[in-house]
Amino acid sequence: MPQDDEYLISVAKTEFREAYNTGDVDRLLNVFAPAFIDWSDDEPSFYREEAPIALRERSKTLFQKYKVDLGIIMVKVTVMGEFATDRGWYKVKLTDKKTGEVSNTTYRYFETWAKVNGEWKVNFVMTNKELPPQMLPE
Repeated sequence: MPQDDEYLISVAKTEFREAYNTGDVDRLLNVFAPAFIDWSDDEPSFYREEAPIALRERSKTLFQKYKVDLGIIMVKVTVMGEFATDRGWYKVKLTDKKTGEVSNTTYRYFETWAKVNGEWKVNFVMTNKELPPQMLPE
């Protein structure tokens, strides 16, 4: 019985989360297509073959300095054949390995996924910090 594509993307998101929580750069990169687009908040944009190189370097630095505790809230996965979208929130807790100082940040995310050699892989990611709600003027 073939597995549901939404389920397979959820499994890949679990790998993504566990890669961060265990500080495993290779495991993290395995969730991404060999060439993707990275529009991560507060970072330069990287395209195609440069994106995995930038993500590797950024993640190595992050994992050397911090213990990461990533929680993911998946709001909606939409599968359209060999293409899918996923959106939700990342809750990131960073603990400085030297000082023990803790920071918490929530990001909204939007990703697109594509099948690469039969496996779902992220081929576009965009994140931005969640800001407090604001009332609009009347």
